[in-house]
Formats: sequence, C-alpha cells, structure tokens
Amino acid sequence: MSDKEIIEAETVKENGNNPLKVIQLDMEYLKENAEEYLTDDEKFMDLLYSISDRSGVEKLLKMRFLSGGAVPLRDILWRSGKTKEELANYKVKFRKYGDKPEEKKTEDNIVRELLMSDVLEGSFRGWENERCTMDLSKYQWIGIGNSIKGSFGNCRWVSNDGHYNLKIKKTGEIYLKMRWFFVSNGSGNGYYTFKIDADDTENFMNFLIDIIYEKNVKADNLKNYFEDIY
Repeated sequence: MSDKEIIEAETVKENGNNPLKVIQLDMEYLKENAEEYLTDDEKFMDLLYSISDRSGVEKLLKMRFLSGGAVPLRDILWRSGKTKEELANYKVKFRKYGDKPEEKKTEDNIVRELLMSDVLEGSFRGWENERCTMDLSKYQWIGIGNSIKGSFGNCRWVSNDGHYNLKIKKTGEIYLKMRWFFVSNGSGNGYYTFKIDADDTENFMNFLIDIIYEKNVKADNLKNYFEDIY
C-alpha cells in the first residue's frame, strides 16, 4: 500500500474537545469507511499491519492519534515477535503525574525510562527514587495521602486498560494511563499518567513505526515466497 493509497488529502475539524480527521482515501473500499477504520480497534490494527511502506505506517499512526483513538503499545510489542530479552534495550523517557489530588503530591518532575520489556511483561516494579500513594485506607501504615517508594516489593505498575494504550493530548503529548497497586489482592490503587518526554517523542514514534514496518515487510516477503497461492 503506497502513500497515495493511504491518504489523498486531509483536513482537521473540531468536534467538541476532540479533533477528528476527515480523510479522502484513494482506495475504493476505504473511501466510505475512513472514520470506521480510525475508530474501530480491530479494523485499525488490520489496516496498520497491511501497509507495505514505512511512511504509510507513520501517517496512519498519526491519523489514529489525531482522531482520538488509542494505539495499543503492548499489542504492537506482542505482534513484533520480539522476546522480553530482545526488547530490553528499547525504552522511552517519561514524567509521572498524579490523576487525583493526593497522587499529585507525589509528583517530582523526574524523567524516568520505561522499558519496552516491562510493557511486554504486563506489570513491573516501580523506581527507587519515586514516591507513590494509593486509595486503600485499611493499609494504616501507608494511609491515604501518605507515600512509599514505588519500588516497594508488593506493588506493581500496570496499564489501566491492560493494552498500554497510547493517546495524545491537544498539546501533542503522548501519554499512558497507569495504575500502581498491591499485587496480593489487586486493590489499593493509585492512578497516574505517564507523559512521554517531549524530547523523546520523535524517537519513540520512530521506534513504533520501525517495529510495525519490520513486521509488515516480513509478512510481505512471506506472501511473495508463496505468490503462486496468493
């Protein structure tokens, strides 16, 4: 699928607080369903993994973000076929922000690194130099509004939705909604937002584009090998 097939022209409209992309696609079966392919999770992923050129992958990811849709980071890592060990060297810089007043008290403006191997794993321990809090009052030794180290052994970070869905703010900041919780019973939740550092956003986007494009190239090569049956 070429760049021309991905997008012929695009304009941005404001619909309430959400920017919507209105897209003229140069493919008959998509012309009437552009919005559907940007808002339906399954159809978006099918389309994303059918694109054979890198710039097309980049454009579709950007359109998905601008349409208000989510890009499932963990699903993309799984589809890459890479192991946790292979992903250990890939990371993205971010800052942590509290979603509620008590959690905001633990903000520190420190830039940390989120490993893609931890995202693939699904949950991970926090950092020694961070403080976190949670909303479970029965843990009297913590207490609502008090904080402990994010690396506390019985606690883990996990994505709210399980997919590590990436979304974008009007400012262009990419973010993840995260939860810090007690592993033993799954309760005692602290809710935070991880915002990708502005200086690392382009590098992170290139990582996403490359890992998807690499998978698509392999799929195309396999189809070409068996071209007599396709």
